[in-house]
Amino acid sequence: MKRLGPLLTLGAVAALAIVLLVVNMSKETEPTQAKPNSMSATTTAPAAGPTTQPQPTTGTPAATPFPVKADYIGTIPVQSGGTITLSITVQGDKATAYACDGKSIESWLQGSATNGSLRLTGKNDARLEGGFDGRAVNGTLWIGGKQWGFTAAPVQPPAGLYVYSEGGQRQSWIVDANGGVTGVQRAADGSTSPAPALATDATAIVNGKKITANKVSGGDSVG
Repeated sequence: MKRLGPLLTLGAVAALAIVLLVVNMSKETEPTQAKPNSMSATTTAPAAGPTTQPQPTTGTPAATPFPVKADYIGTIPVQSGGTITLSITVQGDKATAYACDGKSIESWLQGSATNGSLRLTGKNDARLEGGFDGRAVNGTLWIGGKQWGFTAAPVQPPAGLYVYSEGGQRQSWIVDANGGVTGVQRAADGSTSPAPALATDATAIVNGKKITANKVSGGDSVG
């Protein structure tokens, strides 16, 4: 019986050691728990920068320059039921225009043709202002206190503006793109009447004599 005491003591010690070993192993294998974060993470989208809006164009678009030499013709309806035919001829930076109804109304105007813009004046406060858009001339014509808007399209010779003057009498003609002719004759006393017929070769019979009309260019002084 005396021998059992030490054995029991050793056994108890061994059992205690085994228990401690198991406890230590369980601590080593226990998964580590993540500590809760007292402040939850948030993702903040970057602030949007200022949006650049296209700015409206405030400047005037550049005008289309006139060709060095060109002719334009248009017709203008009038309240009386007839029409006024308008011819504009440009050469360099100068222009000449003529407007008539083929009966009694007529007006010659002259002035500048720069940067695609026309500024023409004539007798009795006649005035023409217009601009070239690359295809036609658009503007306003004033004669005798009345005004009309117009569009004059380009034409090629023999279309254009013709004139013949002799003895204080002047005949003026506009030949359109289709060969149609509109003209007025102004006598020495200032009275007006329809001009004699103008042939396709620019000839006409004036006072019993065959004459050849002169084609007008922008730099010519007429009126």
